[in-house]
Amino acid sequence: MDLSSLITLATEQAVEAAAEHPEGSAGFIGTLGINWKLFLAQLLNFGIVLFILWKWVMKPVVGALESRRVKIEQSLKKAQDIEERLQKFEEHKEGELRRIRVQGQEILNQANAAAASAKAETVAAGRAEADRILQETKRTIAAEKDQMMAELREEVAGLTVMATEKILREKLDGTKDKRLIEEVIKSFK
Repeated sequence: MDLSSLITLATEQAVEAAAEHPEGSAGFIGTLGINWKLFLAQLLNFGIVLFILWKWVMKPVVGALESRRVKIEQSLKKAQDIEERLQKFEEHKEGELRRIRVQGQEILNQANAAAASAKAETVAAGRAEADRILQETKRTIAAEKDQMMAELREEVAGLTVMATEKILREKLDGTKDKRLIEEVIKSFK
């Protein structure tokens, strides 16, 4: 037989006993209009129900509430740990970004310095090449000038020889000398 049928049976017997002896006891409890047998049956039923509630309902409910409280505390602790890790990560990220910015600026400065150095080298190389070309041109001009002077000397020498031959062939007088000088001058032009 299960517990609920026992409680029901005990209650019914208490009600029947109370119905059979409605006069109750003549004492203090009787003056209040309480049937002590019925009261005892109800008190026993209440005790059994209270015991059942305590044993099979309250303990699991209290245990479940306690486990829930523990889970909530653990969740709050985990959330706090996650928040602390997130804050540390943010600080780390900011530090890394600053470090990367500094490195980027250093690389940019190095690139600018390398570009300026390359520019200076290129300008220096250009100037050196221009100086070399200028010197080569001067040498070429000087060589051509020397060659022209040599040719001019040869030509003047040839003309001088020719003029001397003419002079020697002809007798020299003032008009002939003047005319001969004009011819030599015209031939130079």
